[in-house]
Amino acid sequence: MRPWWRGRTVQVAALLAVMWLAYRAFGLEHPWPERLEWNALAGHLNDFQVWLLDRRAADDAGLVFQVFDGFRVLVDDLVTWLTDLLLWATWAGTAAAGTLVVLRFGGYRAALVIAAAFACFAAMGLWEQSVQTLALMLTAVALSLLVGMPLGVLAGRSPRVDRTLTPVLDAMQIVPAFAYLMPVVILFSVGPAAAVVSTMIYAIPPAVRITALGIRGVQPNTVEAAQALGATRVQVLRKVQLPLARRLLLLAVNQTILFALSMVVIAGLIGGRGLGDVVTNGLYSNPALAILGGFAIVIMAIALDRSTEAIANRTDPARRHLTDTLRRRLRLATLATAGGVVAAVAIARAAGAADVYPEEHTAQEWLLARIQSVLDFVQDPTSWVFSLTEPVGTFLLVHLLQPLRAFLVETPWFVTVACLTLIALVLSGRRAGLTVLAMLAGIGVLGEWEAAMDTASQVVVATVLAVAIGLVLGTFAAESRTVSRLLRPVNDVLQTLPQLVYIIPFIYLMPVSIVPGVVAGVLYAFPVVVRLVERGVRDVAPESVEAASAYGATRRQLLAKVKIPLAGDAIMLGVNQGIIMVLAVVVIGGLVGSGGLGYEVAEGLQRNEFGQGVIASLAILGLGIALDRVTRGRRAPRRQGAG
Repeated sequence: MRPWWRGRTVQVAALLAVMWLAYRAFGLEHPWPERLEWNALAGHLNDFQVWLLDRRAADDAGLVFQVFDGFRVLVDDLVTWLTDLLLWATWAGTAAAGTLVVLRFGGYRAALVIAAAFACFAAMGLWEQSVQTLALMLTAVALSLLVGMPLGVLAGRSPRVDRTLTPVLDAMQIVPAFAYLMPVVILFSVGPAAAVVSTMIYAIPPAVRITALGIRGVQPNTVEAAQALGATRVQVLRKVQLPLARRLLLLAVNQTILFALSMVVIAGLIGGRGLGDVVTNGLYSNPALAILGGFAIVIMAIALDRSTEAIANRTDPARRHLTDTLRRRLRLATLATAGGVVAAVAIARAAGAADVYPEEHTAQEWLLARIQSVLDFVQDPTSWVFSLTEPVGTFLLVHLLQPLRAFLVETPWFVTVACLTLIALVLSGRRAGLTVLAMLAGIGVLGEWEAAMDTASQVVVATVLAVAIGLVLGTFAAESRTVSRLLRPVNDVLQTLPQLVYIIPFIYLMPVSIVPGVVAGVLYAFPVVVRLVERGVRDVAPESVEAASAYGATRRQLLAKVKIPLAGDAIMLGVNQGIIMVLAVVVIGGLVGSGGLGYEVAEGLQRNEFGQGVIASLAILGLGIALDRVTRGRRAPRRQGAG
């Protein structure tokens, strides 16, 4: 048994104490030295942008730009064709066709959800915009899954592939979407293709990560048994790993849809059209309309989520035995559904139904009036809502955010670098320590040390709150189907409602400073923590739980000693995703006074200062990787031991 002073908790506490003593002793006497900064980088990046624009416009653009242009044409045509098809079918035909298809493959409950969603789009007066967004999202999600799931399978089966993909996936999720809008537009021009590519960059990583987690979660003895019977690697994958990982594969589809829809607003800035345009335009002139558009996005996310889940469950081979008679019936039902879709569209067009739902029959004006009245109410300093939220915001600002910011910014830079590197070394090993050292040094060389420490204070507070909430609620949801059902719509709303939309009420409710951005980060991050914790705890092998129960373990002991430790991979993935999603909101927080790196990225985009935006984005990437490696822990030994 090793001495108590060699425990990781004690060592981390000692390193934090060293940082605290240095902070109290030296204050701001040792900021990052200017002689170590690369001040000319922004100018080089601006020159690179000009060169890219010139090359793309040239007649001899080269093979790379021709490939990009070919992909742009393909995706533009696909989105345009799908949008035109849905509008040509008319609002009545599209609603009927969608409901019939889901009814056939997903059942009547999912069909009712789809029908209700189409009715809401019509009632809101947002039918055309919803159809445009639906076409864009179907294309982006399909392409994201087409790329993400095979990569996830490879990562799940090969640790080397997983290690290679991890930094790429980190970069795709951590770099703020605002930062890569400009390069995407340079390569793909403004239009649906640019919007789809931006969405794919953000939506592919969860598909890869969760698919890989599902493949790795298959018990090794099951795989070994199949191999002992002579199964090939392909047969093991098709007959063993994919079927046993089915639940997490469905979660990957779910998260890809939700991540894609959370990008709708940003995609609207570069030609995505649809509901993204409604939200962005409404923010400047009509906040109530922006919120209405945001709720339409949430409704679409819930409808797609429920319908895809229902279809996957009803088509699960393990749920029913397919006899020849049943196969014939299913084929006849499919043919009848196809005939019903054709008939519904034909009847709608013959009856003269409009392509777009008639504006005079919507409830948009009434809904906007109700939303505006709520905004007026919460903005009133005398309202009971403001009297509750304003002290909470002040507490977060005065007692958490400002002290932590002062601690990270004012501690001598070399002490911060050394101590955080050692903390990563203690918690996660030598490779993580070296990675943290490289990332922190890179941030300093980029000239973003103070802004990065400012942002780190916001990220740490938001992540701690999000993980704490997610761990508690995720555990409750895993233990109670009722809690899980109650949390699911809440998670859907929070994860799909665009950050630009749900940050609006908090600007009214709390001081316009760091707090709204931090609260938005918590609300955006904790749903994915809840989902991953719930799935990890629920998927603990039943034999492990039964063995502990046989020895008389109570329910609390089962949670603390068996389920939560064995769900460690899923929980740590939740922490990782929580950090990444908080960082994704950093730019949005910068728009409403949070400062730090988010403000610099937003300022670079608004002023067309490509170099500044890229440098701040690289600093955010470095910060995200550093925080991830510090908190990653030594997961590999535990996983091997568990096997």
